Amino acid sequence: MISSYQAAQLHMEKARNKAKGRPMKGVGWRLFQDGDEYVVNYDTTQVGRFLPDNTFVFSLTGDTAYAVAHCISGTMHRNLPFHWHRFDKARYRVDHRMSMLDPAWKHFMQPTNAPEVYDGLAFNMFNGKCLNRKPDSTRVADPERRKVWLAASGAWKRKLKVMARLGVFDKLIEEERRNPTPWGDRPKWSMDEWVDILYKAIKDNDHNTDLLRMFVAAHVSSWGVIPTSMEMYVRINATVNAQSVALRKRFGVFTDA
Repeated sequence: MISSYQAAQLHMEKARNKAKGRPMKGVGWRLFQDGDEYVVNYDTTQVGRFLPDNTFVFSLTGDTAYAVAHCISGTMHRNLPFHWHRFDKARYRVDHRMSMLDPAWKHFMQPTNAPEVYDGLAFNMFNGKCLNRKPDSTRVADPERRKVWLAASGAWKRKLKVMARLGVFDKLIEEERRNPTPWGDRPKWSMDEWVDILYKAIKDNDHNTDLLRMFVAAHVSSWGVIPTSMEMYVRINATVNAQSVALRKRFGVFTDA
C-alpha cells in the first residue's frame, strides 16, 4: 500500500521505466510520475494524485468512476489507505482509514461520516482528515427537458421493439456467431464514448445497422446461449436503463448542484 507522498517516491524509484509507471497491487493499478507529483491510475482512469505537501487529491467524479467502481471498491484498500462506498447510482463516498473508528460498513451507514467523492477532493495524509468536503450534490430536474427525454427514449424503444419482432437481429446474431468481435473491441456502454453514441441514436431516433451490430457484439458470445431477436431487445432495453442517469444528463434533464 502507498499511504504517503514519500512512499510514492520510494515506490517509483524502483520502476524499470518511469515513463511507463510502476505496477501497484492488483491488476490495473499503476503509479506514474508527473513532475513532482505522483499519479495513481486504475486502468486508464486517473484515481488521484499524491502532492509534495503529503496530500492526496482525488481526480474521480461519480461519472468517471462508474465504469470501474466495482474494481476500485474491491482493490483500493490494497493500494491506498482509503475505503470506497457506493450510496447511489454513480455516487460514491470515500474516507481515510485513520478517520474510521468503526468497520467500513458501519462507518458509511451514517452519511455525515464521509464525503462524496468529486474531482479535487483532498485528504491530509499525515492525519487522514478531509481538507475540503463539499455538501452532497443534488440533482435538479428540468420538467421540460424530462419530457423531451421521455418522448425520445420512448419513441426509440418502440421502434426498436417493432424491428426486433420482425427479426432484425437474426442475421446479425448469425454473423457475430460466425465471426466473433474481439473482446477488446466490444462496446462498453458505461464508458463516455459509448454513452455518447447511445445518446445520439436516441436523440435522432436512429437504428442504423452499425449500431445494431454494436449491440449484438456486446450481448452475443460464441459460447453462451444464443439470444432471439426479441431477447436482444430486452437486453438493449436493460442497457439503456442502466445508463439512464448518464443519458438524462446529456439530454439536460438534470445537473448536479
